[in-house]
Amino acid sequence: MISPSSNLSSAILISFLLTILHFLSLSPTSKATPTYSAILCPNSSTYSPISAYDTNLNYLLIALSNADPDGFFNYTAGKGLPDPSYGLFLCRGDLSSAACDDCVTAASTEVLRRCPQSKSASIWYDECMLRYSDTYIFSAVDMTHNVMLPGAENVTEQPGQFTESLRELMGELSTRASLKNQPGDKKFATGEVKLTANQTLYGLLQCTPDITSADCSRCLTAAVSNLPNCCEGKQGGRVLYTSCNVSGYISPEYAMHGQFSVKSDVFSFGVVLLEIISGKKTNSFYNPDCVENLLSYAWKLWKDGTPLDLMDPALEGSYSINEVNRCIHIGLLCAQPNPDARPSMTKVVRMLNSYSTMSLPQQPAFFARSRTTSSTLQGLEPDRPIDKPMTLPVNEESIAELDHR
Repeated sequence: MISPSSNLSSAILISFLLTILHFLSLSPTSKATPTYSAILCPNSSTYSPISAYDTNLNYLLIALSNADPDGFFNYTAGKGLPDPSYGLFLCRGDLSSAACDDCVTAASTEVLRRCPQSKSASIWYDECMLRYSDTYIFSAVDMTHNVMLPGAENVTEQPGQFTESLRELMGELSTRASLKNQPGDKKFATGEVKLTANQTLYGLLQCTPDITSADCSRCLTAAVSNLPNCCEGKQGGRVLYTSCNVSGYISPEYAMHGQFSVKSDVFSFGVVLLEIISGKKTNSFYNPDCVENLLSYAWKLWKDGTPLDLMDPALEGSYSINEVNRCIHIGLLCAQPNPDARPSMTKVVRMLNSYSTMSLPQQPAFFARSRTTSSTLQGLEPDRPIDKPMTLPVNEESIAELDHR
């Protein structure tokens, strides 16, 4: 990675950035949200229309759809009555409340269409997971079934290093996610590791927060161990359980959607831009304020109104404040989580060469909050239910009932 020298002026910086732009594609891409991933309909038991369970299930889904979303919620409809229905949802740990609400609303409708009259079902989107059952499902790990989604692209550079780096990253993130057991903590972690000069491996793992740290660790270990089975030779993959999920990919879009695009290059350019300004590499960046990477730190400074604190101290007095502020602004625009929101490289060139008005950036992809961190993924055939048994046993231990969280 290139580090700026103490003699680098802002004019040279912008000239260098414009040179990089010539090597990046200019095509746009599109991505809809929320994005369906998979459905699981065990078909072990069904209910009749206008039955007690039908009534309770509909009430349950209404309650889930209208819950004040804080990333996780569970509820019992018909508690103490015949045929109660138990349900929960889990949103990706970095998702906004509005996006979580949109995903749960979509899932509540779609799960009935894809699993008609099934007494239990689980549905995954890139943004959330929703599950219901006629048996008690709260506070107990469930590894009865899983869904495995390999990435579409093959690993072309140093596949051995990719596999080993993925294993090490997933192991580290599993530990971080499972050890989050304080009230209000999300059992959720993201991280990254540099593979080559041009490739970074990203990972995200998450458990439902109602299970114990030990059960979260056991679930994540099982999920990680299945990554080679589903995704050998691919640029990553995802393994989904109802109690946890893991994802590891070369690009942030892969980690969230299993998709690589031109806008992945835009994201990479934004990261490079912030690295040049700060004189630090994102994968080796350290900040004591519980903020875990360069993107997180740049975003925090931006929100605090002190973006120039990101600047390499060696450049003190050798740059234009307005131009550096503009470059940081552009870097954050390029690193937005929604590929559609990122500017095209043609627009980046115009922004670097002028003082036109720019939109406000969104929170960067893989933004790491204090003591919490990122999850999710792409899809199967749109209407194909799946039921894949696991060889690991289900935890039968009953834990105290939790009706809502």
